[in-house]
Amino acid sequence: MPVVMGSDTGTPCGPAMGPGIRVLHVIPTGLGRGAQLFARALVDQLGGLGGGHRLVSLFDGEDDVAVDDALGLPGGASAASGLHPGAIATLASRLRHFDYDVVVAHGGDAFKYVALSCRSPILYCVIGTWPQGAHQSARRVLWRALARRAAVAAAVSDDVADECRDVLALPSARIMVIPNGRDDRRYVPAPRPADHPPTLLFVGHLTHGKRPHLFVRLVERLRADGHAVAARMVGAGPLESQLVSDAARAGIEMLGWTPDVVPELQKADVFVFPSAPEGEGMPGVLIEAGLCELPAVSTRVAGASTVIDDGATGLLVPVDDFGALVDATAELIVHPARRLAMGAAARRRCEEHFSLEVVASRWEEVLRAVTTRHAHSRRVGATARPAR
Repeated sequence: MPVVMGSDTGTPCGPAMGPGIRVLHVIPTGLGRGAQLFARALVDQLGGLGGGHRLVSLFDGEDDVAVDDALGLPGGASAASGLHPGAIATLASRLRHFDYDVVVAHGGDAFKYVALSCRSPILYCVIGTWPQGAHQSARRVLWRALARRAAVAAAVSDDVADECRDVLALPSARIMVIPNGRDDRRYVPAPRPADHPPTLLFVGHLTHGKRPHLFVRLVERLRADGHAVAARMVGAGPLESQLVSDAARAGIEMLGWTPDVVPELQKADVFVFPSAPEGEGMPGVLIEAGLCELPAVSTRVAGASTVIDDGATGLLVPVDDFGALVDATAELIVHPARRLAMGAAARRRCEEHFSLEVVASRWEEVLRAVTTRHAHSRRVGATARPAR
């Protein structure tokens, strides 16, 4: 697949960390999902290789995202999502070839390997919430032990920060909230033609958690209620073959995976995010929609209320209330002035709080604090050791 983001030159394109500070950013694979895309964009914004930031992928497989080093450990996405014991020793050996002061593990699939392989300070970028069934399981015990290796847990939303305290038992002093971010120079609005039916857009991995089938039901219901709408779906995944016939019957255009979602966001009128709560932390696609002046109708999953100012930049509905999803979407269909005002407000909100420049500045502060504290601890430890 083509590379969708990344700097070819490695030259700084944002603020650098300062002399002597080297940061290793780790993602599980090069799959073009939200966490990996954000990691690449963040590295570039912080200066790339010239600014001391290096992006490394652990396992072989997809190469949607440009990385500075692909370790190519065997097993691909299956090893990333499970636990591949052989990869731990291999990773520990490979990491010795890099010069770095601190490691940022983007997501749990990267963090568990870094925690078991690395002695340097680790920032764990926590991107999602836990499935409800895992809160009282043996898995939680293991993750609590692993989480102690994190110098800082950088949670993408207040909801995720709460779980870092409640599920992983991390002290509040080691939890920071650093929201997701997107490049507001790349995600920009474009004029929308006024002589066409309102277009609804779904963007996401076609899995049960993202609930694309609910989007299909929504479009069917709106048309049955007499609303003239167009509808598109962007994404690929295990449910794709099951959705084809239902989407065709509902008059939905399935576009599959695309390396650049911006044109589709610019052509749409309402973004619909019907996701289930499991695994969500702060959906980056809501920021992408907002920056493109696209109002969203979203279920109240973790982080959605952080991005969407309910009633001002979009509408939030209960996770399992299909009727509320229909009513909220219909409201924006029949009131074009309101959806245009919401879209403009969404752009302003996302620029102010979730632009890549704003988010990268926060990361820079936290990285500098961690490396300074670690250097101080090493000096204190060296002073406290008796001379031979």
